Amino acid sequence: MPVPPKVQDTRPNAEEIEAIESETAGNARQIVSTYAEDFFDGVTLMCMLGIEPEGLVHRKVAEELGIDQEEVEPKKTTKKTTKKTSKKSSKKASKKSSKKASKKSAKKTAKKTSKKTSKKTSKKTSKKTAKKSTKKTTKKS
Repeated sequence: MPVPPKVQDTRPNAEEIEAIESETAGNARQIVSTYAEDFFDGVTLMCMLGIEPEGLVHRKVAEELGIDQEEVEPKKTTKKTTKKTSKKSSKKASKKSSKKASKKSAKKTAKKTSKKTSKKTSKKTSKKTAKKSTKKTTKKS
């Protein structure tokens, strides 16, 4: 029997992975710094992307620069009011659509029942005429 070849582990070491991650983060920081309008904008983008250098905290930078978080971040109360109005409008739309659907289903059932009754009556009349014709032919003979 032939012996299979040895399988070598080609996965990189943890140290190699960390080196690649830090190199990639450094390159990303350079790109962010070229596109940022000012220092605070650069810090914000780096923190959002998760590539900020160690020790850089967005809140501390904002406090040092004297920028209020309320001015930068939108207030949560305004978001809640917009959500409530959208919920109300979606509820109204769903009510209207459910009403339309119920009307359509009612019309369909009415049509089905009228078709069934008309079929039944036509079958009955055709059966009666068939019976009459068979009775007439039996009486004649």
